[in-house]
Amino acid sequence: MTVQHQIPTIDLSDYLTKDSSPEARARIIEEVKDACSRYGFIQIKGHGVPVDLQRKIIGCCKTLFDLPQAEKDALSLKKNVSRRGYERIGDQTLDSKALPDQKEGFYIGREIPPNDISFLRGPNQWPELPEENFHGPITEYYKHMLSLCNGLMEILVIGLGHNPAVLGTFMREPVCNLKLLHYPPHNSTDERLFGAGAHTDFGGITILLQQPGKNGLQVYYEPTGEWLPVPAVEDVFVVNLGDLVHKWTDGTYRSTVHRVINAAGGDRYSVPCFFHGDVKATNPFKPGDGNSETVEEHIRNKFDQSYGTDSRQVAATA
Repeated sequence: MTVQHQIPTIDLSDYLTKDSSPEARARIIEEVKDACSRYGFIQIKGHGVPVDLQRKIIGCCKTLFDLPQAEKDALSLKKNVSRRGYERIGDQTLDSKALPDQKEGFYIGREIPPNDISFLRGPNQWPELPEENFHGPITEYYKHMLSLCNGLMEILVIGLGHNPAVLGTFMREPVCNLKLLHYPPHNSTDERLFGAGAHTDFGGITILLQQPGKNGLQVYYEPTGEWLPVPAVEDVFVVNLGDLVHKWTDGTYRSTVHRVINAAGGDRYSVPCFFHGDVKATNPFKPGDGNSETVEEHIRNKFDQSYGTDSRQVAATA
């Protein structure tokens, strides 16, 4: 089938620059709103994250996943109440109709003191690697991601006609986690096997760094039944919306099915940043809804479904 659509690429520089004109900012808000309403995905440039740092983060992925299996297993997220750490190839099944995902991953988030841990909040598990080869670049990149997530959330909310102040509670102590990913070469002919099976993301927004030239991400465009390829281009991030945003906006902003097939040859690395907001927050657009679930309740259910675990039991035994 010939692809007739593609995920729009939007330059955010005129919005993120302090001296940009109101007209330029309004144009970007409208472009983002249109793309997120139609596709649930955008590609962004002009985001302000240094290219050299992006390259270092891809290098961090290779450094981490090249470690001996025993060293990685010692950092398993299954033993960690805050869901930080390592997952093996096949640990996660994003598409219940497919085989387990052919990827390994490693979650890293904001450092929380051990006496204040909770679901998705807590201390990280760090591999024993030199500071300059892992911890340092990851920490710097995390700060850039948190700032970019804040800007994108502001754009999305203004696009809905709201004042960004409605996000007060949601943005108070937001969960913002990186997931370093490694997809081994895809050599199977089994149609049930994917790097990441077809799924929607769990929470708020996702910002994805792809290894340049290593394509594999595909987005399902329901109106035409197309799988739209999203190329891995240097200095261009992919942004998509999760189920939480879809639910809270009554579908105005779409959470769209996507998958990964590592057809690029060789290993493939990528780093999504998952921004979920404050775990205690409820729908900021319906503050009087007493039946609204919290961010934690929503994300916890999604995690347990895809990992086949009971995170409450982990919390009780950790």
